[in-house]
Amino acid sequence: MVVRSILFVAVLVVLAGCGGDSAPPASSAAPSAAAPAPSTTTAAPPVTQSPALQVGDSPSTATSPAAPPRISLGGGTSSADPTPTPTAGGAESARHTREEVLAGMQPLQILRDKWNAIRQKSIGSQDAGEEHNWLWDFRTNPKQPALTMAAPDSKYVRHLRLTYFPRTDEFQLTATGPDDQERLLRGTYSEPVQEVQLDGKKVHRTFKLELVEADPRDEKDQWRITLNQQENNRYLLQMDRKRGQNFQRFETISAQREGTSFALSDTDYGEKACIISGGLGTIQVSHNGKSYWVCCTGCKAAFEEEPDRWIADYEAKQKEQPAE
Repeated sequence: MVVRSILFVAVLVVLAGCGGDSAPPASSAAPSAAAPAPSTTTAAPPVTQSPALQVGDSPSTATSPAAPPRISLGGGTSSADPTPTPTAGGAESARHTREEVLAGMQPLQILRDKWNAIRQKSIGSQDAGEEHNWLWDFRTNPKQPALTMAAPDSKYVRHLRLTYFPRTDEFQLTATGPDDQERLLRGTYSEPVQEVQLDGKKVHRTFKLELVEADPRDEKDQWRITLNQQENNRYLLQMDRKRGQNFQRFETISAQREGTSFALSDTDYGEKACIISGGLGTIQVSHNGKSYWVCCTGCKAAFEEEPDRWIADYEAKQKEQPAE
């Protein structure tokens, strides 16, 4: 009996020694509450400041993934992209001055007036007549002045907005139809501005400004509009639609100036020159007790909004003129 007890105790001792690796000692099972926890953070490498990502850069050029630069794709700006992205006239208008636009638009000043028009394809019908009213617009986009035409009774275009981009030497026309659909057309002179004596007495201004729809919604309905200034008192608005590789005329609108013709040269206007456009002044305005002339309600609104600015521009131009 004693021998068996001794053997049993020996077996227990052997088994306890073989299983010691499966259970760690009590001292190593968990860190002591008093001992500091091991650090899990490492020192961050020095941050290299990367340049702002510009439109067109590959994303691989960005070296700071924690703070990616902002990208502007819609013509807007951000802290990382101070230069506007070129859009339809957006960046272009930011690079030129209002005076440059007006200089390019000066030959078109002859349009500024009311005109009685007849659609030639509709002669004999009751809806053949319409009225065109051309005005200057300096308020919609002060840096991009434009000539606008309202024709509420027109069958094809109820509103036109014509402006000029000096850097590309290109005109842009926005045509709005009776259904409020807009067409964006661009182009330049197919016949240059000329001053000719058509009646042997008075010099007349003539030109052809041809504009083609840039991005038509329907390629089978692409338009071309030509402003054909035939003399001081008359112009044609010629409208073509693309058929195959060529354009075919679908309407010609003949416009006659309401009232008498205007003198051609800006110098002929004397003190009645419009303080804004340089055309013939028809409306008198005043500021600080002094009177000035403007050519239309559009110029009148612009003057009343910024009288000091326009007066300063006008006086600067007067100083630049050579003394007689």
